[in-house]
Amino acid sequence: MSNVSKLPTAATSYYTVSKSGRYSDVVLVTPSDGMKPIKTRLYRFTDRDAAIQHGKDTAAKVHRPFKLRGVTG
Repeated sequence: MSNVSKLPTAATSYYTVSKSGRYSDVVLVTPSDGMKPIKTRLYRFTDRDAAIQHGKDTAAKVHRPFKLRGVTG
């Protein structure tokens, strides 16, 4: 196999919390080249602090970064 080429690396997804009406959503964001990022809502909370804590816990469990307002935490 002398003609193996290096494959492109996968986009680094991250978790964040976004406001949706009166709820706070834990969102998985996957950056996409040349397009808008893909946002997948995973959980919905009425309490923003609970959403942030759950997002941080989930991100740590799956070894992904957690970002809130551009700050990784």
